[in-house]
Amino acid sequence: MDCDRKLNIGEGVPLNASGAAKLFLNTGKNKVTPDGTVIHLNTEKQEVGVHINTTFSVASSKKIKLLFLLNFLLIIICMVVSCSISYYYWNEMIATRKQLDMLKDQFFMRNQEKIQPSPLVSVTDRNYLDIRQPKMESGAKVEISTNARRYFVENLGEDMLLVDSGKKNPSADKMSIIDLPLLQREPVIAHFNGALTDINLGTNSLIGPWVRDKEVSTKNSEAKILLNNDHVVIKDNGLYLIYAQVTYLTHAPSCYLLFARQPGENPRHLSTCATGDDSTSRPVGKSHMSCSIQTITRLHKEDVVNLAQREQNRTLSLRAGYTYFGFIKLSS
Repeated sequence: MDCDRKLNIGEGVPLNASGAAKLFLNTGKNKVTPDGTVIHLNTEKQEVGVHINTTFSVASSKKIKLLFLLNFLLIIICMVVSCSISYYYWNEMIATRKQLDMLKDQFFMRNQEKIQPSPLVSVTDRNYLDIRQPKMESGAKVEISTNARRYFVENLGEDMLLVDSGKKNPSADKMSIIDLPLLQREPVIAHFNGALTDINLGTNSLIGPWVRDKEVSTKNSEAKILLNNDHVVIKDNGLYLIYAQVTYLTHAPSCYLLFARQPGENPRHLSTCATGDDSTSRPVGKSHMSCSIQTITRLHKEDVVNLAQREQNRTLSLRAGYTYFGFIKLSS
């Protein structure tokens, strides 16, 4: 490049003119051009080519990794600080809420103390409770206040009625309630046991026969609950509790049903009891499988109540304590 000549572009020389030179731009410092940028012009050809040669300083990869690591650590620290601040304010909010609940309870209790008692509720003096007298002896006479309301018992047959003494009829038979002991009506109970020891029903579906247990049944219960061999006839309307238990001498599953019916009408199904099978190797005579039911139903006069076996050829143990059948009248 000794024959090359230097050209200052700022002098307005057109680069596309005839005899234009090639331009070489070198921005780096070297031994040939220690002063820096030098433009070389080659005029041998009409076309002008511009070549730029420069160098750039690229940062080291280690520095980039270090900057990335520092940025990641800064993000982690910010997240930890944010979570700590959130947890602190959350605890403060819970503590504040508990304090508000305590203040609300105290305010409610104070308002309750200011409420006036109802005139329908008796107020007992605490000082009187502290100095109350001991209980009287059993033989002491009870004094009755003159303002106490008196009642008398009006005889209405089976039902007894308490009537205010101001409304009592002088001509009717009466007795002061003060002179009467505590009255308690005994419910009507009819309990039946098996009339035999063991029985095979065969093709018969009705379970029985039964016999009335007079030790358990109430007096004159036969007038209201009539027994007719293997079924019962109700003679008094009312709400009844019916209970029954049947013990089978078999390994097979069994089932019986409780029915009530009016004469000439379809039976009403009241309850059902079923057993599983006996998979043991015990003999049939010792394979006792019992099944019991209890139900509450309203029975009408002339209702016929009985227990019916679903399967045939079942052997039953009708002994006392194994198989029984009963009624308890709850109300009319």
